[in-house]
Amino acid sequence: MTPFLLITAVVAGSLVQAYFTYRQSMAFNKQVMALRNQGTVSVGVAGKRYRGGRAYVAIAIDERGIVRDALTLTGWTTFSRGKRLDGLVGLKTNRIVATKPLPGLKKQQQEAARQAVGFARSRVAAA
Repeated sequence: MTPFLLITAVVAGSLVQAYFTYRQSMAFNKQVMALRNQGTVSVGVAGKRYRGGRAYVAIAIDERGIVRDALTLTGWTTFSRGKRLDGLVGLKTNRIVATKPLPGLKKQQQEAARQAVGFARSRVAAA
């Protein structure tokens, strides 16, 4: 195989990956935008890319500090899509940031949810 063909294959593979990553990002952003009519929306991320994977969590919090809806994006491929995260719906933000484990959530999802709550609180405090 000539160096030209090898370089062409690597560049083509990178472009395909970038395309699918873009599509995944746009699909998740569309889902997150749909949360906006339910309250203040915040997104957190946690985990290592190659050590257990990353988790993104988007939450919609109402004016009383209760999670009205939540999404998570986890997975190893660019074909992963956001899914509803029922384990957070109905919880107060104080419960999420507490150190007790949240039932039904993976460690990365719990950390991402805590980060999202922290972002939402800092945004409210700055306003």
